[in-house]
Amino acid sequence: MSENEKQQPAKLFEGTLYLSPNIDYFQNGDDFFVYHNLYGYILKMSEDLVDFLEFFYDAPRSADEMVEQFGQVFDNDTLNEFLSIFRTLACLLPDESYEPKKSHDMYPTQARWITVDSTDASAVVIYAFDTQAQNRIIKISLDAWESRLWAHIEGKKTVGEIAEAMAEEDGLLSADVEMRIVATLALWSHCSIQAVKMSAEPCANFKGRRFGVPPYLISTMPYEKVTVHVRTKVDENGAIIETYEDPSRPLPQRIEMIEIAPEVLHLDRTCTRLSSILAKPHDVLAKRSYGEAIVEYMEKCGLFHGSETRILEIGGGNGETARDIMATLKSKKVAAKYTIFCPDSEQANILRAMVASEAFSGISEDIVVVDGDIEKIAQILGGEPYDIIFSDEFLANLPSANVRKMSLDGGNDEDDEDEDDEPLPDGVERDIKPAHLDAAKLTFIGEGDSVNLIMKHRLNLCDAPEDFILNTGSIRLIEHINKLATPKTHIFLIEFGEDIKYPVLTLEDGQINYSQHFGVLKQVAQKLGYTAESHYWMEEIGIVRDMEMFATTRSQFKAMRQMLVDHGVELERRAYRREEFEQLLERAGRTSVVEVNYEHAEDRISGLVPHAYKVLHMYHEEEVGTDIGGLEI
Repeated sequence: MSENEKQQPAKLFEGTLYLSPNIDYFQNGDDFFVYHNLYGYILKMSEDLVDFLEFFYDAPRSADEMVEQFGQVFDNDTLNEFLSIFRTLACLLPDESYEPKKSHDMYPTQARWITVDSTDASAVVIYAFDTQAQNRIIKISLDAWESRLWAHIEGKKTVGEIAEAMAEEDGLLSADVEMRIVATLALWSHCSIQAVKMSAEPCANFKGRRFGVPPYLISTMPYEKVTVHVRTKVDENGAIIETYEDPSRPLPQRIEMIEIAPEVLHLDRTCTRLSSILAKPHDVLAKRSYGEAIVEYMEKCGLFHGSETRILEIGGGNGETARDIMATLKSKKVAAKYTIFCPDSEQANILRAMVASEAFSGISEDIVVVDGDIEKIAQILGGEPYDIIFSDEFLANLPSANVRKMSLDGGNDEDDEDEDDEPLPDGVERDIKPAHLDAAKLTFIGEGDSVNLIMKHRLNLCDAPEDFILNTGSIRLIEHINKLATPKTHIFLIEFGEDIKYPVLTLEDGQINYSQHFGVLKQVAQKLGYTAESHYWMEEIGIVRDMEMFATTRSQFKAMRQMLVDHGVELERRAYRREEFEQLLERAGRTSVVEVNYEHAEDRISGLVPHAYKVLHMYHEEEVGTDIGGLEI
């Protein structure tokens, strides 16, 4: 062997690899996901890895071709790591027999957050919310053979073992039965249904493991499918050269698409709030309504003393909170005037109609609904001060901006060590602060007025990642409502988020929202002269933490609702204790439903996660002094 041959690195793989025809791409903000439609694998990755995978789409590729294409971007170790993951997860295939062989040895299991009615074991029905169309339920009625197959899907037996068992029952060849099983499972595991996942080992093996069950076995893909966008070819100017269309695929024979009425979808979007699902008195709130719990919390903050209390709610939800707060105050003989500011004129008209309805009898004259541009709220409301200003699950609807953090010295922290060579006294260590932790050495570029807000409020964002989200709309709202406050005003901002975690994007019912960074919002409040505290909202209103509640997701709720409607029972948008929901299933005659979940109230109530919500309480500390002869000293 020549010296030159000895120095040649080993090839990363032999032969060629091609992209599985069974994968789709999804996107959530800047994050991309690949979903394997045969196995239910979900893999989160960056956009450059989409390009890496798509390199293998048009034609089988050799190792040399791959290195030539990506060798300048990734080193061999990194490329080998990519290959290891994508080959293990059957995204990249060596030949056409790879996936069928892999399927033979995998353990099909029922996915989480699905709705499957198997009360009649010979006529199982699968319900799934169509996360792409966002307006319909997919209902699949299984025949007797498919229902028998469903009964085997417990994560205990491989596809091959199930095939042998069912072939013996029917007196058929197991190879023929296995082909039918694989084809059927492919329908149920597809991203449009996601009722089945395929595990590489028995699911019982995951019990007791440090990291538990692999996330993909208990996750679903609710995001936007972008396979068409990824594979549509465009030129340098963005003009479409060749359009990609999703390949047609076989559908179950007994499939029904059930449209959800637009008004029902509207209520789904607006009523999935703690204030709505807890609007009626409930055991989880110690038999109080949400509005009553808020009044008690505000009383503990020392409010509702003296003359008439002026209250401003921003957002308004569906009006239940305003109704119950005012009804509770009236029962306590507390005089109050209540203003709801709603930026959505259509929703404002709905609120006005509700305030004029019988449900608001006796309190409607003290409630007014105002609509307009949230950026002009102080001007629209005439600048008149309020005693209490609060918003509840409204901040997430406001704009947030992408920001990039940069170091003025280029980010070379090693240079900081040479800033001061003067000797220090014995026992004293030099305080070397990396540039990324020194606010004076940071600058920012960002969307909209994000940089202006950072500089205006002198925000300390040293702990921010290089690229992060800033809740610009929430910061501006604090500025606006400050104009409607007096030194005695208390402000309460309720939303999901954390004190130290930068905002993350969520996608629910097709709406993009961002969590709140309460640490940043506290900085803004403090710069405006407020004392600012953040607390877990569930603790402030007294949610009974360990009460078992029906737990679901928004998608599963819609599927579960359709299942119950099919059997003459209404699933209301409210919180259900375990006992209440079990009675609901009993009335519907549904004795075997997958998957019905119950969790402690602190973890999940219906489709909401109470421990994810915080309240930012802003107020001015009262000056402390001694009054002598009319003079304060």
